Amino acid sequence: MSRDDNIDLQAVKTFYDPHPGFAGATIPLPDRVKRVIDQFDGQSLTLAEAVKRLSAVTSGQIKVVAEHGYIALYLGGGDRPLHFFRLIRFR
Repeated sequence: MSRDDNIDLQAVKTFYDPHPGFAGATIPLPDRVKRVIDQFDGQSLTLAEAVKRLSAVTSGQIKVVAEHGYIALYLGGGDRPLHFFRLIRFR
């Protein structure tokens, strides 16, 4: 898991606008990840708990992008991921 250095992972956030699953992406969002983010929609929980639940269903890198208010999934390795998804927004 990666995160912005100045984000409080214990902060409770409300999640909204989950990724639709495909919608023109080069590859579809993995089903297990889609099910988890759909459960988050409209719910409030800590960023740490959200990251923990997402990390449990993917081998990709989960990143909190605080500057833009969303959680992302990076697939592939190294410095240049093969694919990136904005999974769900938070406020």
